Amino acid sequence: MELRRYTEASVLLEQYAKDCEEAISALIAGAAWEEALRLIYMYERQDIMETDLKPALLEAHSNQMSFLEGQKATFIRHKNRLSVVRELKEKARLELLDEDAPDCPDSELFSEASSMITASATGSKYSHSNSRISARSSKNRRKAERKKYSLKEGSPLEDVALLHALTETLYTVDKLREEVHSLLKALVLFGLDSQAQKLQQDYGEVLLLMEASIPEVWPEGQQQSSVPVTGPNSTANSIMASYQQQKPSPLVPQQDAEVFNPPKMRSNIKWKLTILK
Repeated sequence: MELRRYTEASVLLEQYAKDCEEAISALIAGAAWEEALRLIYMYERQDIMETDLKPALLEAHSNQMSFLEGQKATFIRHKNRLSVVRELKEKARLELLDEDAPDCPDSELFSEASSMITASATGSKYSHSNSRISARSSKNRRKAERKKYSLKEGSPLEDVALLHALTETLYTVDKLREEVHSLLKALVLFGLDSQAQKLQQDYGEVLLLMEASIPEVWPEGQQQSSVPVTGPNSTANSIMASYQQQKPSPLVPQQDAEVFNPPKMRSNIKWKLTILK
């Protein structure tokens, strides 16, 4: 139960501990609605439907609605902020390209470029330090890597941090398809059609919003690798402009470059109930 392996816990409770009530409770806690109903009828414990199952369904519906609302608001906020950041970066890039050398000393530009590279090097050291901690799982290491990307407004790689956050939010919502489908079936089975209808409508709207936003957040060509403009023929302006481009920054480690690729949603998963359309 502590590991959230509710279905397996139910098998142990029913078959080994011979405790059907606790087995059903485990299934309800794990939102395994159909299996919970099977045991309820097998052990003739229909009383549990009113005392435990139905209240749990209503709570699950309320929690799912609140979660979807929060994820939608987060996605819209990050998407709008990303648009602002990209506009600011493009404006700064164009200003750098238009500036004359006398008005904008090379030393200042190189100083800014150096500070960005230093920040990247610091992040790299941070990454290497984390990689030595063998006890961490690969998932935790990826999270540690992303800590150097700050969502704080004005941070050097704010746009990368926003892309990470948007990708995570999109995948989190997309993975709910099976869970929402199971909840919809259980709600309809208990005559809670209005709640099921609202959930199906809201979830569908969030999925459509995210799917429609993919071309805007991940425009074509952005996933192409960006190479810093360096070499004997480069200038301070060209170097700084390359770091300001909206394409993947050369300061971004290769393992995080995938954030610039548009995510793929599982549109082939059927989660809606025809009866609610």
